Amino acid sequence: MQSKHLPAITPRYWAAIILASIFGTNMGDLYAHNSGLGLLGGLPILAVLFVAAYGAERFDRLAHDAYYWLCIIILRTGATNIADYLAGKRGLHIDRLVLTAGFAVLITALAFVALKKGEQAKQGKALPETDLLYWATMLSAGIFGTILGDYFEHTIGEGVAAIALSVALLPVLAVYWRAAAPSLFLYWGTISAARTTGTAIGDWLAENDILTIGLAVCTALTGLAFVAVLVAWKDRGQALPAAAE
Repeated sequence: MQSKHLPAITPRYWAAIILASIFGTNMGDLYAHNSGLGLLGGLPILAVLFVAAYGAERFDRLAHDAYYWLCIIILRTGATNIADYLAGKRGLHIDRLVLTAGFAVLITALAFVALKKGEQAKQGKALPETDLLYWATMLSAGIFGTILGDYFEHTIGEGVAAIALSVALLPVLAVYWRAAAPSLFLYWGTISAARTTGTAIGDWLAENDILTIGLAVCTALTGLAFVAVLVAWKDRGQALPAAAE
């Protein structure tokens, strides 16, 4: 992606990543259940939408990060459905801990490949190069987070998991933020933690007996919250340098 279309890694970025994880969890469930396409049937449509957004970005000369966040939501929606198919009873029903370990290894391997390609930690806190390897890793992190989040929900309950993972995410974010030049491994570890937390929060909001708002309303509300943060929260001062095209 063009550097003018990439967000800087600021508190706004992490707030948006967390909200995108929550919204994408709800959107993935709603898309699979209400479209009639099922967990896998809707993936080709999401792939086409991603390619269209990724391609259109190359021709836009305006400076904004809408394409980046659109791609994030499309991938997060697809990651939810892929994870549910791999681990769910309606799919392959593979053990969640086995899948979690497998995707942790995959994310680490993809980050290592990026390093071997010459992608080093950038000065400050800027995004890695957003090439196809980046998006493959982002998709893997989304699948990882969905599976691990679901594991905690089934083990300790949705409400407890949402609270516990939210608390656990805070020191992870603090470690990233205090690092002068965060490594790719730290970046992807933080993304994966945010995805895991977002899964637990999204499921709890949609399914708990306190709010009783249901999946459709919850998806609309979390989507509005995500968009509101992006629109209303403008980073002050000069943005940190983003990756080159």
